[in-house]
Amino acid sequence: MINIGIIEDNHFLLNNYREFLEDFQECKVVFACKSIEEFIALPVTYPDVMVVLLDITLPGMSGIDGIAEVKQRYPEAKVIVLSGHDGKQYIIESIKKGASGYIIKTSRLSDIYQSVMDTVQNGATLSPKAAYLLINHLNKNPLEGIRDKLTRREYELVELLKEGYSYKEMAEQLFVTVFTVNQHLKKVYQKLNVSTKSELISKIWSNNLFSLFFFATVSENFSDFSFVYMLTDFVADLL
Repeated sequence: MINIGIIEDNHFLLNNYREFLEDFQECKVVFACKSIEEFIALPVTYPDVMVVLLDITLPGMSGIDGIAEVKQRYPEAKVIVLSGHDGKQYIIESIKKGASGYIIKTSRLSDIYQSVMDTVQNGATLSPKAAYLLINHLNKNPLEGIRDKLTRREYELVELLKEGYSYKEMAEQLFVTVFTVNQHLKKVYQKLNVSTKSELISKIWSNNLFSLFFFATVSENFSDFSFVYMLTDFVADLL
């Protein structure tokens, strides 16, 4: 039996989720609340809660902040965020707070049931739209966020630096002296508020590193957690 909790402030959706899930013999909804505050006030801690479906936009405490409250009472439960927000920042923040999945509310009820089953069996879930947003973010040019701060020549140098070129190789590539490369990069350091090459590389990749780590940890294709630990070490080395 899969014991499920639901926290959703929309009365219609709350009843829909509860009635639909309870139609499945293996599912039992043990609590249904309209806010985190109502959840906290529950007089009973139900045994063996495996999944909690959690809305983000709630009266009072937000769903994202409420993830910690859910995990405190049910540390073994998997939290699946149900949200009308499809911005990647909401997805990333939810996972950082401890959620095991993110489902866009436009999903069919059958998709929500499948997400519950996927989470119980594989440990995590993403709706196709949430996965698409994260993959798109992962694939973006990591230099995108700094392009407007640099001159054309400075941007060219940073691109080469990102590819692993040495100062001498950059000078040869751009037909300038190593001294010129050094002077341009000093200006780049000032504009980006860094003091070393390693700090600059870290800043370039920082926008994408969390997405990479997140995608690896929630994808069922990475069930070998040694890969996750290896990736964590890789991120730590860069930062």
